[in-house]
Amino acid sequence: MKILVIATWYPHEENPAEAPFNAEHVEAIRGQGHVVRVVHARLGTALRMPEKTNGLWEGVPVRRVLADPKHPATLLACERLLAQEMAWADVVHTMAFSSILLALPAWSARTAVGRGRPWVHTEHWNGVVNPASVSPLWQKLSGLRSVLRFPHVVTGVTGQLAAEMQRFARPHAARVVPCVVKGRGPVVPATFGMPLHLVAVGGLIERKRPVAAIETIAWLRDHGTDTHLTWVGDGPQRAECEALIAKLGLAGQVTLTGSVRPAEVAAHLSAADLFFLPTAQENFFTSAAEALAAGRAVVATRVGGFSDYADDSNSRLVDDVSPEKLGASVVAAAAAFRDVPAADIAAPIRARFSPPAVGVLFDDAYAAAVAGA
Repeated sequence: MKILVIATWYPHEENPAEAPFNAEHVEAIRGQGHVVRVVHARLGTALRMPEKTNGLWEGVPVRRVLADPKHPATLLACERLLAQEMAWADVVHTMAFSSILLALPAWSARTAVGRGRPWVHTEHWNGVVNPASVSPLWQKLSGLRSVLRFPHVVTGVTGQLAAEMQRFARPHAARVVPCVVKGRGPVVPATFGMPLHLVAVGGLIERKRPVAAIETIAWLRDHGTDTHLTWVGDGPQRAECEALIAKLGLAGQVTLTGSVRPAEVAAHLSAADLFFLPTAQENFFTSAAEALAAGRAVVATRVGGFSDYADDSNSRLVDDVSPEKLGASVVAAAAAFRDVPAADIAAPIRARFSPPAVGVLFDDAYAAAVAGA
């Protein structure tokens, strides 16, 4: 089939790391033999259009168009382009909640004259599950989730997200299609030596709770467990974290790497014994899934749909973010997984979230959308 992907977030030359999960879903779809085009509608005045507006991204034709609500002419141009591209497509596939709002006028106009297309929407955004975690403004506007009733099929990357979407969608429209998780290279055995090496991957932002992670390292030290934490990522709490590391005397036990390339993230995962991140809210939690795909058990808070795949066989999830409870969970995980082969942890994740496995689920979603259109 010919699949038109409409995304408000997509990798580009200025920021190749923007929404990689959308590009990975496109890869999975193409792997099933579908022909894919992408329209990347860039929202907001703060975003410059790339110098090379149209072209190929990883072999996929991508057209980029500005959609600025403060300049209605750009919205009209975006709608014209979407209508033209919908005429080519067999199925329209939006990715990210805001893309529904952009696709809806063109899709509705075509549907009104009998030229509509089956519509699948894929969602990753935490704001659909927990509007309060985004902002007070979005919490007030969260009734806009009612637009989820327009697509024929809606997919969420976790069971929790799909269940929430079903509250607003057509009857029986919601289903789970997870993110793609690739195993980057061979699985390296963990050593579980001393110090115990922990790795966290995420921004130094309040939602990821880096302060709680650092305080846990201090608790582990004070209770006889020599531990080193490597935090991969950067953000506005860096200075606060550096000050706390100095205050607690953890300069040799906590490393803040800053932002690194994806290949370097994989190397940090393989160098660790456990993945540790006491995050406040997640949906799919890609970094945890990538850690498991690298053969590293996860210690994290029980705060999102990633419990779809993180369970007692590969993780320790906690409900209390105190240093005592987090530290005890790290010690328990080290004892539980020390003798479990890393390959045994990695294999189920690599199989379940591979591009072919995810592509099959999208095939099923397309078939359902076509049948329901």
